Amino acid sequence: MPLDCKCPLCGADAPDLPVTLLPERGMVVANGKFAILTGYEAILLQRLADVFPRMLGKEALLEWMYQINPDKEPEIKIIDVYVCKIRKKIAPLGVRIDTFWGKGYALAPDSRLRVVSEAA
Repeated sequence: MPLDCKCPLCGADAPDLPVTLLPERGMVVANGKFAILTGYEAILLQRLADVFPRMLGKEALLEWMYQINPDKEPEIKIIDVYVCKIRKKIAPLGVRIDTFWGKGYALAPDSRLRVVSEAA
């Protein structure tokens, strides 16, 4: 569920800015609202943004998400579960993930998601 963004100093509404993914914080920010993502949801969305406008297969997404901890690799169906959860969170922000049946997923052409890294 997206939440309204307010300036922490003055309480004013945040200005409308491009859709931004902050993966280290697990946040997507757009149109004065934000959505909170889990770690794996942020990883999946970041990967789709990295290859935009191309489509990524489920196998490639699964491999990317679980390369850090290969002992914990789940079933391929978990990708569908994550995409479903992400869609519910980001739809109100104007970001959409398209399905390529039997193949994989891609960010919709009109999503224009940019990734901002906060690494020190």
